[in-house]
Amino acid sequence: MDYPGRFVMSCTRSPERVAQIRRISAAHLRLWGLGDCIETATLLLSELVTNAVRYGERDEISFSLSHLKGEVRIDVDDGSPGHPRVKRPASYEETGRGMLIVDALADEWGTTNDGSRTWATIAVPAPMQITPGFWCEWRGADGERLTACASPLPDSAINWARTQMRVIACALGEPLLADLWDWLSEGWRDAAAALERGEDFALHLVAGPHAFVWHAHPVRFLPMALADPEGSECECSVTG
Repeated sequence: MDYPGRFVMSCTRSPERVAQIRRISAAHLRLWGLGDCIETATLLLSELVTNAVRYGERDEISFSLSHLKGEVRIDVDDGSPGHPRVKRPASYEETGRGMLIVDALADEWGTTNDGSRTWATIAVPAPMQITPGFWCEWRGADGERLTACASPLPDSAINWARTQMRVIACALGEPLLADLWDWLSEGWRDAAAALERGEDFALHLVAGPHAFVWHAHPVRFLPMALADPEGSECECSVTG
């Protein structure tokens, strides 16, 4: 019987069932939104079902695939009282590596006390969290990018823009231009309103021979774990 998060079936103990169970299981993993687990899970179940086909003592084998509490679990029952062992065959031997593969890929695996059922689990990758934000740039009149920044909120984007505006004015040797530009921008009200609506916004600032454009547009942040030289991790990502 099927219900959300679990698939159960019984079939004859024949080699052709391995590919059939693999296809059906991959379809269920996709249905559950676990596409990232398909390759590992189907390889595990192939080895476990193949082992059951070869060494089982019943005419049928039963199989279940379940998803619960952040893991995928595979159970195969072949009625055999034996306990599978991890072997390390020599390089010239063509068989005997099934449980070695299971041991390498599964987070945990084992058998019931009577040896009739073998199980294995793998962790489900955490879903990627996409966070909205804004990509901001200051450009010169010729279009050359002067500085850029990714900001998660309209307020932080505008605060960064105003800070960089003063840096640019000071670099020109005319710090008072920043006050003039702030006044001309009317307190950045239009920019704030546009960003709150998730729209692009461009602010053109001109004073004498100096002309600059601040531009911001919505982006999405994707988490990326990067190890730094000290061994800690940081997150960084932007996509349009």
